[in-house]
Amino acid sequence: MDEATLDRFLAKVEKTEGGCWLWTGALNNGYGAFKLNGKMINAHRVSFLHYKGTIQAGLDICHAPTICHTRACVNPDHLRAATRSENLADRVLDGTDTRGEKSSRAKLTEAQILEIRASDESQRVLAERYGVSKQNISDIVCRKRWKHLT
Repeated sequence: MDEATLDRFLAKVEKTEGGCWLWTGALNNGYGAFKLNGKMINAHRVSFLHYKGTIQAGLDICHAPTICHTRACVNPDHLRAATRSENLADRVLDGTDTRGEKSSRAKLTEAQILEIRASDESQRVLAERYGVSKQNISDIVCRKRWKHLT
């Protein structure tokens, strides 16, 4: 990254006492967004590229678990390259996953899912009771949805 681009990048960074470098520019789903070489790229990826080097194909750049839970942070010391599976496992570890009830699209609670799986009633009856489709009930019973619940 050339000096002018780095200056433009750093102009959008606010360093906090807690160690995070918060992105003050545009956000995309909570992550910083930065235009680099004519393309919008997540700012934390730009930071990783500049301070740590290339990103191997197939790896995500994620916030290290237990250090930083802030999507807008671009501190290279808070970032690491990881596989998608490792990144998802980190989200579970640090409590930032959005599975189940944490999802903004969830219509059911974990307790309701367990009730559905334990029920002897037909999927049609369950779908009417819980206000979801019969296919949704089928996916829950067959563990295609809410897989994380045992």
